[in-house]
Amino acid sequence: MTIYKNTIKELLDMVKNETIPAIGCTEPVAVGYASAVARKYLEGEIESISVNVSLSIFKNGKSVMIPNTEEWGLDLAAALGAICGEPEDGLCIFKRVNQKYIDKAHEMISRNLVKVSWALNTPDVYAEVIMRDSNNTVEVVLKNSHNHIESIRVNSKLVYEKKVENKEFSTDFLGELKFKELREICEAVSMDELKFIEDGIQMNKMAAEEGLKSKKGLGWGASLLFLQKQGKLSADASQKARILTAAGADIRMGGGDCPIMTSAGSGNQGLGVILPIVVVAEERDIEKEKLYRAIFYAHIINKFVKQYTGKLSALCGCAIAAGVGASAAITWMLGGDDNQISGAVQNMMANLTGMLCDGAKETCALKLSTSAGEAVLAAYLACENVIAKPNTGILGGTAEETIKNLGTLCNKGLSVTNEVIVGIMS
Repeated sequence: MTIYKNTIKELLDMVKNETIPAIGCTEPVAVGYASAVARKYLEGEIESISVNVSLSIFKNGKSVMIPNTEEWGLDLAAALGAICGEPEDGLCIFKRVNQKYIDKAHEMISRNLVKVSWALNTPDVYAEVIMRDSNNTVEVVLKNSHNHIESIRVNSKLVYEKKVENKEFSTDFLGELKFKELREICEAVSMDELKFIEDGIQMNKMAAEEGLKSKKGLGWGASLLFLQKQGKLSADASQKARILTAAGADIRMGGGDCPIMTSAGSGNQGLGVILPIVVVAEERDIEKEKLYRAIFYAHIINKFVKQYTGKLSALCGCAIAAGVGASAAITWMLGGDDNQISGAVQNMMANLTGMLCDGAKETCALKLSTSAGEAVLAAYLACENVIAKPNTGILGGTAEETIKNLGTLCNKGLSVTNEVIVGIMS
């Protein structure tokens, strides 16, 4: 396995870079973070904030609750980031928000100091914040990752730059690997390197528990649990996965002040990757080592899919990326072979590929819970060799071919879908 030594390090770095805690939806978080960075370079009172974002960030940031506010809006995110955001808080940029800061943000917005626009032909994750006081103008560009500042200019002078082409952001090597090789790597990596997985398990389980108790969001998780207790829903692993992921999404999409461990930069996908695997592991009494390796495998597959579809796309990432990763990992964890792992992916793609992403909001709990439940079922079926027929519809002969086809669908067939969705939303 020495031939994989460098690849193991690359995969670990890749997963750890985007498996970090976040409070709230990471699209308004990205805007708040960039705004907080810009504020650090101003000396006087803010006279204006101009925010220009990618279509995907605009779509996902338009209607989702901002933590600690019970409100939404990228203008509010930018104002709060400038008022109380501390860049060292990273994706937890809104954890300091209180009513005093909310009132101050509304006062800025009422004076038309905050403007938000969106642009085409940008990376999926892109936010430019231009902030002015009476004497200075600061321009901050966030690009390709929700917490990566590419450049900072003060009065047009470049004072900071870190291009995303740096090796730590490159995942081109992923496209050269097969699922079989990724599985072998996950089986070979030292358990000492996977200790970070436990943080994600505990964090996302705690978020789900809070979601079941709180009144945040749609209350979808708590409602499903109520129906289950009434005997109207089953209590199998698929249903448990639906309930927990829905509850986690409820508190996250409903503006709860509760950290979520992300996957590939997304909190909902962190819930969708981790919780279904944990549910099956607990039900089957699977040892901790196998659970950790399975979750690591799922994080990688989630990112593998996004290598082709893009970091944000017109299709729901919970269904086509996180759910796929969870299903493949569950199949492996249950003893499935490479054909069955590939089969679980095919089952998921044959089922949920058409699920659109029409922006982040409270109803993401429905889509996430569907993806989680189907991930468990797709894995169970694949382990019984019940697998969707290859080379039909968008399905290729292998999981890898199908994911490439999915990329073609997203990048060519659905290239204007986000623009149409934003038009409808507006």
